[in-house]
Amino acid sequence: MERYDPESVLINRLKEGDKEAFEELVERYKEKCFALAYRFLGNPEDARDISQEAFAQVYLHIKDFRSESTFKTWFFKIIINLCRRQWQKRSVQSLDLYIDKEIDPLAQDDVELEVEQKELKRAIEGAVRRLPTKQREVFIMKHMEGMKISEISEVLNCAEGTVKMHLFRAVRALQEKLKGWR
Repeated sequence: MERYDPESVLINRLKEGDKEAFEELVERYKEKCFALAYRFLGNPEDARDISQEAFAQVYLHIKDFRSESTFKTWFFKIIINLCRRQWQKRSVQSLDLYIDKEIDPLAQDDVELEVEQKELKRAIEGAVRRLPTKQREVFIMKHMEGMKISEISEVLNCAEGTVKMHLFRAVRALQEKLKGWR
């Protein structure tokens, strides 16, 4: 018995020209798209531009999607390629990552702790920003987007072993750069 996959149905409707299917797909992926672009570019305006361009690419090229991978990996590949072009085009030097670092509710009044956490966040952002491109991409997709190694491999069009190597090197480099932190 075949499993019902609502996303496949949605993609097929879009391939047939259903504009409501496109709107539904945009609604489903707009936050993920923006978040990924923002994490790479560090600028909300650039992330919005990339998001719009990514959805335009989906609309124009959905017939090229052959379902050999998931829509998510195909779409993320589009986003990452657009981010790479934007990065090169504007020589963006900043990558302000959103790192979800919760502050202990019992220590919220502790200004020293808050300052220390902000400093740590800046140190992590700076360390990630200085990683070589492939390591930075793999690290962001794995640890900030929660993607599987196999998905990253598809997005970057490389072997899973290569993804693991870049991830290992990124983590090792970050550990070295952040040695002074507890």
